[in-house]
Amino acid sequence: MKLYLTGSVASGKSTLARQIAARTGIPCHSLDEVVYVPDPGAPSGNRKRPEAERDALFAEILRQPHYVMEDTGRACFEEGLRQADAILLLELPLGVRYKRIFTRWLRQNLGLEPCLYRPGWNMLKAMFRWAGDYDTGRDGTKKRVEPYREKTVILRSRREISAYLEALPSSGSENAASPPP
Repeated sequence: MKLYLTGSVASGKSTLARQIAARTGIPCHSLDEVVYVPDPGAPSGNRKRPEAERDALFAEILRQPHYVMEDTGRACFEEGLRQADAILLLELPLGVRYKRIFTRWLRQNLGLEPCLYRPGWNMLKAMFRWAGDYDTGRDGTKKRVEPYREKTVILRSRREISAYLEALPSSGSENAASPPP
């Protein structure tokens, strides 16, 4: 099974990707970690990898027979959309995502949740902007997913996400490498 999870900031991509990996035993990859590396000396607390290094790491993931990857739908990872057996597009309401953005930011500032960046005011404002950019289409994610609509599953609520997760075969199952319909 090759799954690509995408959607807005705070839609639950990382959480669902980890849950799918735990249920199926398939490796999980956050593509933020392919793009960025921690750098305590940088103002943001991280730095972008050189494109060649990023692309090599991504190609290594794509060579695996099974994977779950999650990302906000960056153009540099479009090959992942093409190769995926299924694309999960998380489309939770904007209000839910705004609440999650603020809660995450608080937890990160209190040291209760790790992150690859410094969770300052500028990052909080950027996340709110990115959530809006997803909804208006300015970020291009929905447009990049559109050519793959026949293999895209849109999940719009926690209930739909839970139902999808429950329908997945567990790691002990002979069908563990197959996504649900």
